[in-house]
This record gives sequence, C-alpha cells and structure tokens, in this order.
Amino acid sequence: QRDVSQTTSTSRTTTRDRVLWRSAEDDSEENSSDHNQNPDPLAQTFIIQEEGGCFLTKIDAFFGAKDKNLPVWCEIRNVVNGYPGPKILPFGRKILEPADVNVDENTAGTATTFTFDSPVYVQEGTEYCVVFLTHSLDYRMWISQLGELDVSGTNRAISRQPHIGVLFKSSNNRTWTPVQAQDLKFKLYKAKFSTTDGTCTLVNDNIGNF
Repeated sequence: QRDVSQTTSTSRTTTRDRVLWRSAEDDSEENSSDHNQNPDPLAQTFIIQEEGGCFLTKIDAFFGAKDKNLPVWCEIRNVVNGYPGPKILPFGRKILEPADVNVDENTAGTATTFTFDSPVYVQEGTEYCVVFLTHSLDYRMWISQLGELDVSGTNRAISRQPHIGVLFKSSNNRTWTPVQAQDLKFKLYKAKFSTTDGTCTLVNDNIGNF
C-alpha cells in the first residue's frame, strides 16, 4: 500500500436555468430558451453493501424526454457528509449522444444504458452517488415519489422508498438540496468475474545485439 494525493482545479460559470427535472412535470424555471454553460445536475446516493466492494460496469437510467442535439452524461462520485461530492471515481464518467438515449413518455419502462469504459471500483460500506448532467433544458428523467401512483401499469400507490439513497437537486453543481420523498429510477450493474483457471504467458521481446 502507498498513500496518494490528488489536487483538482475547476472553474465554474454562474447560471440561472434548471436542466434536469423529473419527467412529465413542468417547471417555470425550465421555460427559458437559453442553454446552460454550467450544468444543473440531478444526483442519487446509494450505499455499497457487497462484501469486499464490487466493480460497477454500467447503469440504466430512464428518460421521459431528450434533446435533439446535446448529449447527456453520468458520473459516479464520492459523497461528503451525506451530500454529493466533487470527486469523480476513476473511469466513472460516460457520455451519451441523443441518438443513444431511449425515451419512454408514459410508463418509464425503456432503459438507457450508460456502460463505463472500464469497471468502476466501489468500496464496501461506502456511500456514493450517481450524477446526471447536460447542457440542455429538454432532458427529463423518471423518478418515484411517495404517495403517487406507479405509472408502470400496476396503478398502485408508492408507499415506501425503493432503497436507502436520497435524491438531490442542484442549480449550480455545488449546492445540493435533498428531496426526501423522491428517488431517481435507475439500475446498477456489477461485474461478475470468472473463477476458472487461466494461463498468462510472458515473453521477452527480441532486443537484438549491442
């Protein structure tokens, strides 16, 4: 083991508009035609209970609307004192173009998959968050809200939260507001490694004569 340190410098621009909100609900702040220079994200926290941790390979998100031109991306970040942090885990960012985003306006049944370029390691008993960002005002994401009816076809009222995490909203990607009665609809996938024996052959290259 060895200790490492990391320093990250960022610059941000003040913004007025909200980017991501829940599907099928209008908001007066979303009616501006200007695009953000600094994305206003949604974040959902979750806790890893897998013994020894695990490697996240992809995440399913559920969109109710999308932009025609601008992409959307997700990030796996740390959590600081229960709130989304600024540090992105190694390989924990994936960008999708609008053509790769699936939309379901009615039942929230069609997933959009963000597959990470390399598995993202998360530690056991540690809280993380998944953050969704875009520069467009047109993306909408599905959530669940206590007391509302399930739109997937059961028509049952949502009586409890699906997991321990909390949904957060932000207007500047720095200050976060928790929404206790809402949760983002998403699905995480972990890697399953083979336990069969394998052979690794290492061969020195021919370096010639000196």
